[in-house]
Amino acid sequence: MNAPTHRADERRMLLQVERHLTPLPRIHYIDHPFQVPEDASRIGLTFSFHKETLAQLFISLHDPNSFRGNRMNPGAKGDVVLELWVAPDDASEGGIAGPLPAGEWWAQLDIEALGEETDYRLEVYADFGPVPEPIPVNYPADHVVKPEAGWYKGELHAHSTESDGQLQVEDVVQAARDVGLDFLAMSEHFTISQWRKLAPLVNERLALLRSCEITSHHGHANLHGIHKWVDVYVDRPGWDMNQAADTVHAQSGLFCINHAFSGSLGWRAYDFDWCKADLLEIYHNLEGPNNNFQPPLWDHHLRVGRRLVGVGGVDTHHPLQGIHRLGQVVTWVHASELSEQGIIEGLRRGRVYASRGPELRFTAVNSAGHQAAMWESLPLGQGPITFKVQIKSEQPLRLFVLRDGYPFDTLTARDPGPVWQILTFVDEPKQPTYYRLELHTIKRSKTYRFIQWRDWTTVQALSNPIWVGRAGARRLAEPAAT
Repeated sequence: MNAPTHRADERRMLLQVERHLTPLPRIHYIDHPFQVPEDASRIGLTFSFHKETLAQLFISLHDPNSFRGNRMNPGAKGDVVLELWVAPDDASEGGIAGPLPAGEWWAQLDIEALGEETDYRLEVYADFGPVPEPIPVNYPADHVVKPEAGWYKGELHAHSTESDGQLQVEDVVQAARDVGLDFLAMSEHFTISQWRKLAPLVNERLALLRSCEITSHHGHANLHGIHKWVDVYVDRPGWDMNQAADTVHAQSGLFCINHAFSGSLGWRAYDFDWCKADLLEIYHNLEGPNNNFQPPLWDHHLRVGRRLVGVGGVDTHHPLQGIHRLGQVVTWVHASELSEQGIIEGLRRGRVYASRGPELRFTAVNSAGHQAAMWESLPLGQGPITFKVQIKSEQPLRLFVLRDGYPFDTLTARDPGPVWQILTFVDEPKQPTYYRLELHTIKRSKTYRFIQWRDWTTVQALSNPIWVGRAGARRLAEPAAT
């Protein structure tokens, strides 16, 4: 759907701009307004610049009422040309099809990063010809893939050619099916143009989540379970990350902080209210050693009682190749059903873990007969608590138990294979606390045999916590779903 589908009887140039950019003074956005006349059948732009070292320039299109699309190619060098167009019934990659209202539109230049001087050229045009009827996106939001409650695995961070990925939406979805995922979130940078292409792909094999990624100059965040575009341009006066999170929640969506330690792409929104975050990427396949810092950040927020559910992801830009290959890290979610809404609600409940292979279950029961699963709580002062860990793995693993983020115990799952291994530990805390699990490949220090090493290379699974001393305990007579 990226080739013209209409006849252009006439093309009028609406805007031509050439401008020189320098790294200083630092500028985030440059708006270029233009007037769109009545009866246009297509609005398009061409944005070009030259890049030698560091010039990440993105372009977006906005009509008087709404966002109409974005184009980006941050890895390109040399002469970079970005094309974006919209029509009532069709659009280029990254573009949002729909009516073309007359009035003031604007093209917004987003200067993500600039370490050199460069010139850019922007041309905006309108085509005139037969105006097709708009074709609305009828997304099957109520579609249920499987009505059964259970554990489902998927990817929460994926890109296609609608933003900066290398394969089209249809190919990314097929790759997710081929690797055996149950759900997939297409979280394109800036745009929701992928939703139109996802709608006809909804079927009985894979739950598809409507998502979008805020790609700001101070941090990235995935927005899951939304049904309308959220203004992702949070670096402007009068609009910030907190307001964007509020808008996500107004749509009953989830706000996920991405790759918090990724240097200039890490989380630097220092005025953000972390109580507005729902999810945090605690393992990210592209981040390598930066993953050593994600769990301590998570523990900091958990210790003060924030409800911040840990998730993992590949952040794939090519689902079939290298560290971008889908399935290397998955997020397991216990959901009431396999559907878009079921996965969103499962994430919200927090019975979730991130895994690079093993399957994991984590429950607890106290002497009074109350039990809890991940993100549930047991009351204080009712005797010892027995924690049960079930592991299914293809290799022996070391289980690290952390209480309030600090070491509590280590156990070993020695018997790989298709059968669940059961490990237990007991504690009787005297103050509110939480317990979480990490599974690691077994690695010991060669110089001091009592040291048990763990880092981003050895981690295999990360559970969400079980709490003690918070609301939400459940009687043993009300068993948790398996």
